[in-house]
Amino acid sequence: MDTPSQRELSARVGISQSYASMILNGKRDPSRPLAIHIFRRTGWKHDVIADLTDEQIDLLETIEQYQPSAAA
Repeated sequence: MDTPSQRELSARVGISQSYASMILNGKRDPSRPLAIHIFRRTGWKHDVIADLTDEQIDLLETIEQYQPSAAA
């Protein structure tokens, strides 16, 4: 999938627009669990997980579960 817009990433993933902007502009890498969550919600693979197969992502998702922050 194509890279989502800042607004789309923020809305679908539940992160602030400023954090979405930092991720999209390469100023901040998401954690691997967040990168997997982004992939599940948008279909876009950030560089953090771009080289992983679907099977590897499935396994990592069971080990490193995404925990949204309480502030979100």
